[in-house]
Amino acid sequence: MTQTVQANKTLNLYPIDYPFETLSQRIRSNPPKLKLDPEFQRKYKWDKEGWERASRFIESCLMRIPLPACYFAENDDGSHLVIDGVQRLTTIEKFFNDEFALEGMTAFKELEGKKFSELKGYRSELEATTIRCIVLRKENPDYLIQEIFSRLNQGAVKLSDQEIRHAIYPGLLNDILLELSKVPDIANFGNTSKDSREGEELVLRFFALQEDLAGYEGRLSKFLDSYMHNYASITKAQGEKLKIQFNKTLGICKDIFGDSVFKDTTKSRLKQSIVHYDLLMNSFSAIPKSKVKGKEDKIVKAFESLCKNPAFQTTLSGGIQNKTSILKRRELWSLKLKPILGK
Repeated sequence: MTQTVQANKTLNLYPIDYPFETLSQRIRSNPPKLKLDPEFQRKYKWDKEGWERASRFIESCLMRIPLPACYFAENDDGSHLVIDGVQRLTTIEKFFNDEFALEGMTAFKELEGKKFSELKGYRSELEATTIRCIVLRKENPDYLIQEIFSRLNQGAVKLSDQEIRHAIYPGLLNDILLELSKVPDIANFGNTSKDSREGEELVLRFFALQEDLAGYEGRLSKFLDSYMHNYASITKAQGEKLKIQFNKTLGICKDIFGDSVFKDTTKSRLKQSIVHYDLLMNSFSAIPKSKVKGKEDKIVKAFESLCKNPAFQTTLSGGIQNKTSILKRRELWSLKLKPILGK
């Protein structure tokens, strides 16, 4: 029975039992009716140490052990996006494609080493195996879809905010964030490995924090959510403009600060800071390169002075992403930057 949205707190959804064969057909259709998207959520994990985990899942299906439900989000075109169950459905599809042979079998030892095409009578049994699928209708508010993402991942390795945004807001903006996150200075930001789309969130911060902060209520994650929602389906021309602006601004920051770009100069061990990234990228986003040329040394010294300013340091404690703190940092930096760049 379909649930009704009550005061925007209850999910509008319906359950359906899909046979594996139908799910596979929906994944393979052109365009796909069921989207696994290789960039969506985390990459496939069940083949990291051979195929035993994937094989145990297939064996559980043959044993008719009840399977956990999958969750899909309905798109405007009627297709479904998998928000929980990617690993299971990918395993089914890979096995149906003969991409691995069964290993570590315990109940069906006679199937050890066999691929799907070699299962004989078990093939039709697997194809007919059903799994409960919960479809979240497109009428659901975005934040409710995000809520179920978070709840489904509690107790497991929780999805990051940006992983959730990536799934909830597909479109050209999403593609641009992914593309720009591969720029070396973003991919290597902080010299830390990134597997939760931190690079994409860095790019998103640049775009979002150029907006009017009147709607910023103190939670950066919600502000970024709102930007993704509002601009998910930008035009190609708008997308090109965003890319040019980002690359230009990043280039200016690199030209000025070199290898010390976005680093906190007050620390004995220089380390890139997201706060400094936000501030510098925002301050140079509307400034042409020609206005900066020849003034790089003065700007660096001004920034070093800013970092030592007690008023600036105060904004780096407590609510570091509060609107008040963000605006204060911008004000202090502007007071030092304007005399150098002029009007």
